[in-house]
Amino acid sequence: MDDRIKYIAALSAAVAFMASAYYFPAETFFTFTVGWLFFIPIAFVAYLIYGLSEYMGERKHRIEVTVKPTDAMNAIMRREMDLKREKEKILYEESRRSI
Repeated sequence: MDDRIKYIAALSAAVAFMASAYYFPAETFFTFTVGWLFFIPIAFVAYLIYGLSEYMGERKHRIEVTVKPTDAMNAIMRREMDLKREKEKILYEESRRSI
């Protein structure tokens, strides 16, 4: 329970909202509607902007590594392509036989 204060704050906010709904039903409904229509989308957009700024800040510290394919890598790639073509050929022949 590292976030004990957050849980207590959320619980107290929920209790306060339920109590206000009991004593002031119309005003609580209005507050709930305004929250859904305005505050939640604004918080969502603010969170996206914050995430983008963090991403842009961390992007500076990345290292890009480029690897030129070697002859062995090219040979493996050619073999994989041959196997893929052979598999497609077998599947095509089987589908023609089933028709």
